[in-house]
Formats: sequence, structure tokens, C-alpha cells
Amino acid sequence: MTTTLSKGGNASLPGNACRVTITTATGGIDVCAVLLSEAGKVRTDDDLVFYNHPAQDGVALDGQSIRTDLAALPSTVDRVAIVASVDPQRKNTHFHADNTPQAVIDCGNARLTFTPPPFIHEETVAVLVEIYRRAQQWKVRAVGQGWDTGLAGLATDFGVVVDDDAHTTPAATTSSSDLPATGAASAISLEKVQQSAPGLVSLYKAAKVSLTKNGIIGQRAAVYLVLDHSASMTGFYRDGTMQHLAEQSLGLSANLDDDGTVPLVVFSHQVDLVSDVSLTNYAGRIDALHKKLEWGGTCFAPAMSAVINHYRRTRSTDPAFVIFQTDGDPFDREETRALLRASSKLPIFWQFVGFGLSRDLRFLRSLDTLGGRAVDNAGYFGAGQNPKARSDAALYDRLMKEFPDWLRVARNAGILR
Repeated sequence: MTTTLSKGGNASLPGNACRVTITTATGGIDVCAVLLSEAGKVRTDDDLVFYNHPAQDGVALDGQSIRTDLAALPSTVDRVAIVASVDPQRKNTHFHADNTPQAVIDCGNARLTFTPPPFIHEETVAVLVEIYRRAQQWKVRAVGQGWDTGLAGLATDFGVVVDDDAHTTPAATTSSSDLPATGAASAISLEKVQQSAPGLVSLYKAAKVSLTKNGIIGQRAAVYLVLDHSASMTGFYRDGTMQHLAEQSLGLSANLDDDGTVPLVVFSHQVDLVSDVSLTNYAGRIDALHKKLEWGGTCFAPAMSAVINHYRRTRSTDPAFVIFQTDGDPFDREETRALLRASSKLPIFWQFVGFGLSRDLRFLRSLDTLGGRAVDNAGYFGAGQNPKARSDAALYDRLMKEFPDWLRVARNAGILR
């Protein structure tokens, strides 16, 4: 029996010997695999399995297929990304609607297939599927994410540097912030960030990598930051996690908005503070502001209303991207749902970020799939109990996971100009 996966879908793998075969209607593609740690990065330069290095730790290239012995994968490997690419140096060579690759996964007695939505933005490399660990079990996820930078896209995503011209053996890099800046499409230039906020340069670069990979470098948006100041958040403020999130928000904002300022809303059971954090005042900003506030409960609607009202007052024609952080479910669930539904007709995207235990964030997760909205205007991810330990690159990738799709859908619906 064959199971067809849709984009984002997943399935358990019933055996240890698995084969993923990548094909296109026209042929002429390269297939490779990348072994990734829990941080989403290669461990060494050997973790790229391709024609010059066809096997590593239970993963092997076999023509257009990747064979994986799941039992042989080291515990340090969290997932294996299966990648298809074409040579971007060849004129007019890229994926399109007629040659978008598809994947067939054979594992044990199961066969699964995945054909992503057609690539229509001149993508030259794509992650088709990934095999990943979940609760001591191996699963496969249909990814279907492409970008237009050829094998260099692997460098920006996974910390692997590939010489596209010479097709030489790849070498690992320590982090995405070590990569050179690409292009000049960010709202604020690298030179200006270096001059006004040198401590944010690595964050600026990491954010730019994620925006480029997701095909939205050059997009303009106002980044908002909403921070929970309920009593349970004490530890996150004390250990610098909230300050770091503010700095990460600035790194993203500098790529999306040219004013160098992120509007800031701090809330508990009410709006405790409306302020900002900027390239010129960010150092120690969160600590200085929050120490003047009392700890409280948790209500989302007042903070959401503050963002909506602020955005309307700006009369901006660019969308708003709201990083909404909390560590628990609110008291005002009906009001929150109503506001999220109402704001789905506005050019505002809500990216909810949960800190702490997953069991405490059930309502937050439910907002990602809330019905009754004009468009899906929200994303969610859980950053865990130690969010500051998550790499900047991983954070930006999660922040950008649903925003590009919302931009497209919101434009089609007439919500965005």
C-alpha cells in the first residue's frame, strides 16, 4: 500500500533500512543528503553525502537514491535532510512546474510518496524530505522547501560551504554568522549595523541567511516584540533570555525595516509597558525596563490590542511581523481567539513563541490552527525550557517557517498590497 504525504505531513518509519529516491520528469538533477545535529548543523565536513563523498555513518548515495540504515546512525545525528539540486551555473537551469522533483520513500513494508507544490521561483536546490528522530522513533517529514542559491543554499542552512564552480569537497563552518553578506537587499546595510550596533552583526547576518533561504530577502515589514511579564517568567528575565530575544528581534528587524527600532509591548494580565528597543539603546534595555514593573497574571488580548492599535496609528503599507512570547496559557482565551480572527483581515502576522514545558502551552499551539479566520495569520513554535541555548540560525528559521506562506496568501486575498 502506498501512502501519499502532503507538504508538512509526516509518518513513522517501520524499518531500519530505508531508501529515498528522488526523480523529476526531465532528469538532470543531483541528489545528496545532509546529516544534522539537534542544532540543525553538520557536525563535520563529512556530514554532506554527495558524489565526492558517497557514504557517512549509515547514509549512502546510490544513484538518485539515498539509502539509510537507521540503526547505524549515531546518537549525535538528529535528522537527515534529502536534497535535490541543479547546477545554477548553467544558463536558465532551475526547477519549475514541469520538473519539480518528487520523492519515493521505501522503508520496511511501507512506501510513501511526496510531490511538493510546484517550484515556481527559479529554485535551484530543495530539501524534499527529512528523516528525523521523535521520542526514540524515526519518522519522515515532507518538507518541499526550495531556494534559488544552488548548493550555496546548503551553506546558509546547514553550515556547509560548497564550491559550486569547482565542485570540491565541502568544508564545515562554525555558524551562519561566519558567512559573507550576500547582496544589499536588507532594509539597513551591514555597514550601518557595524557602526551603530556592532554587537548585533552576527544576529543581523544570521537573520539575513534565513530570509534569503526562504526567498523573502528584500521584503519589508515592521517587527514587533511582545514579552510576557507574568510571575512565572522571573527566571527568563534573570538569566538574560529576554534580553537576548530582544536582540534577536533587532537582528531580524534590521533586515526588514529601515528605522532600526522594534516596538515593544510588555504584558501580564494587562499591558504593563509600551516602549521600544533599537540599534542605539538595546544594551541592557529589557533589564532596565522590566525592573520597574510588577509581576502579574497572563492575558493575551490587551497586548494584542496594543499591537493592533500601534500598527494602525503608523498607517504603514508594509505588514507587521509580531514575535509574541509567553510561557503559559492565558485567562482570556475567548477574547484572544476573537482578536486573532478579527486581525486575520489585517496585514499582521502573529508568530507565537512558547517558552517552557509543552504541556503548559496547549492553547498557544491551538492558535496556529484556529478556524474562522480570513487567512491563517499565525504561527507557533516551542522554544523549550532553555530558549537561549537555541542557535540564532535555528530561531530565525523557526520564525520564518510560516511567514512566507502568509505573505503569499495575504496578497492573494487582497489583505496585502
